[in-house]
Order: sequence, then structure tokens, then C-alpha cells
Amino acid sequence: MASAGAVIGEYLAAMERGDRAAAVAFYADDVVMHVPGRSAFAGARRGRAAVMAYLAAALERADGGAEVELVDMLASEERVMLLVRERFSGGIEIERANVYTVRGEEIVEAWIYEADQYAVDDLLGRA
Repeated sequence: MASAGAVIGEYLAAMERGDRAAAVAFYADDVVMHVPGRSAFAGARRGRAAVMAYLAAALERADGGAEVELVDMLASEERVMLLVRERFSGGIEIERANVYTVRGEEIVEAWIYEADQYAVDDLLGRA
């Protein structure tokens, strides 16, 4: 069985090469993603389809894409925290920490912590 860090490493590699289908395949069918803030997207997104819908909508609001830089990664037996910097078109840059819980070789839960929640709410549009 792969370690949590190895699973997230493979997930990131799929994202970096633009293979979203391979990346999303790492999410468990019943994954829960906790999206912070006051946008229409805030709250718990339950299930792979709901997570995919959130990610697609967020990218659409960001004019179709973002350049993601991995700043650091911390890993334990079943959790991985990624510190990332994302650059969107129009010069928008956000920093966040994503904390993933991995069981087996699947991501079962993800928490997003924004460095500047107001900027992200503006990017996504307030509820």
C-alpha cells in the first residue's frame, strides 16, 4: 500500500500534466471536500461528482485555469498538507493550505484553508 505522501505525489503529478481525469480518480466515491468562505461554493462538497463540479466551476470563474506552485508538503501516516500558490489570469495570486486525508490509495477528505479568504470570495463570487 502506498503512503499518503506517495498518493498525493501521484495526484499532483496528474494535475501537473493536465490529466484531470487521472487526478480525480484519486478521490474516493464518497470524498468530502470542505470549501471555506462565503461564496456560493462554500460548505461541504460530498462525493466525487460534487468535488468535480466545484473544481470545474472554480476554474471557470478563474478564466479556465491556474498555474499552481507547490511551496511545501508535510505528510504523516494518513494526512498530507500542501502549501500552494496559485496564479490566475489577470494577475490574481492566492495562497492556501490543502489538507488531505488518505485511506488506502484514495483521498477521502480535503480541507482548504485560504491565506486571504476575502480575495478568494471575490474570485469565486459571493453568495
